[in-house]
Amino acid sequence: MTRTTRYASTLAIAAALAAPAYAQLPSYAPPQLQARTNLLVNDNGYNLPPGSSFNSISADIDDSGRVSFPVQVVPNGASSSPGVWFGPGDGSGSVVFYGPVDSLISSSLRINNDGLAVFTLSETAGQDGIWRYDHGTQQAARVGTSPVFPNSYGTPGINAAAQVGFQANFAGGRAYASVAPAAAALIHVADRGIDPGSSYTYLYTPAFDDTRGIVAKVATSADLTSATEIRRFASDGSSARLAANRGTDALSPIRQFDNSLALSDHGRVAFIATRDADSRRVVYRVDGATLTEIAAVDPAGTIRELEFFAPSINDAGLVAFRARDANGQAIYVGDGSTLARVAGKGDRLATDQGLGQIGQHNADSVFSGAPMLNNRGDLVFIAALHPDGQSQVEWGTGVFVAKVAADAIFADGFEP
Repeated sequence: MTRTTRYASTLAIAAALAAPAYAQLPSYAPPQLQARTNLLVNDNGYNLPPGSSFNSISADIDDSGRVSFPVQVVPNGASSSPGVWFGPGDGSGSVVFYGPVDSLISSSLRINNDGLAVFTLSETAGQDGIWRYDHGTQQAARVGTSPVFPNSYGTPGINAAAQVGFQANFAGGRAYASVAPAAAALIHVADRGIDPGSSYTYLYTPAFDDTRGIVAKVATSADLTSATEIRRFASDGSSARLAANRGTDALSPIRQFDNSLALSDHGRVAFIATRDADSRRVVYRVDGATLTEIAAVDPAGTIRELEFFAPSINDAGLVAFRARDANGQAIYVGDGSTLARVAGKGDRLATDQGLGQIGQHNADSVFSGAPMLNNRGDLVFIAALHPDGQSQVEWGTGVFVAKVAADAIFADGFEP
């Protein structure tokens, strides 16, 4: 059952974010394998150079269904390089960019609908920072952020205007900033460690949208946790509160937020938080003056646990998230009224090796990173694999796309 809460003191959002009419929950075709990595002693993998590997990464998907993700290790002679994988979302694709030998790539990247992908590279011997790959030219370059020069960068995002938002990490604290092409970077907000007059004692992991807004959980209390809120920060330094916990607003139904959140292109927000009334974890969507429960943990219900990964939200208000149900780990999509289980432990999937199952040979997680939605509702996720009925045989980890059923034709990619 949908539960909505209205409390104007904590949900005063600009009129541009008035609550929209949401699309109905779509049905999904069987997920299609895009790429697979495995140990060389087992097999060469699929759509990746043999011996390539990634761990705890997240993939992204644009509105045309193109998929991109970071590859942490791509063999390069006696050493290795990180890479960026790019594909059209039809079961084909390849590594299109290689970083410097022995450098490190971020565990996630973001792409826009023009084929621009942003990520971070470190330990590059002088080229650390945010990098942008352009699939149109198949070239990559470091993004200049003058006059903002942090010690390190985190969580870059790119919008439709090719503006890049990011977290700037300094020795004394953090800031959120963004940069437009051929322009100077602008700081949206800094914490008290950088700006003594700041209201914020800590800035958590941010997200970036097409309005050049940065949305994040922020703390205002000295202990960094008891008083927190979700705020939108504009590039002119203004901000608006979207939600607050009980330590900030006595009317809030929320005890505490998870550290990461989801933001759609046009500013819809989803997050996971602990409900104050019963200490249960809940997936929320917020817009206008309405806080909507997408899913809540119920030990006797569908969602038994919510995992500690950010959800994903699209402009239609669909929200994807990692959870555990009666059968184990699973990925769900919800619209505020209905939930759909898209993939989960034990599911049988078509692969390049034949029929496989999502699962592990031990108790490790069967999913990697966070699932991501595009504005059509297509979902990309990463899952561990083994042959059908043979959990002790490792098929490595695959990147999959579950398309909305209306867009799916021969969705597994291996059968005519």
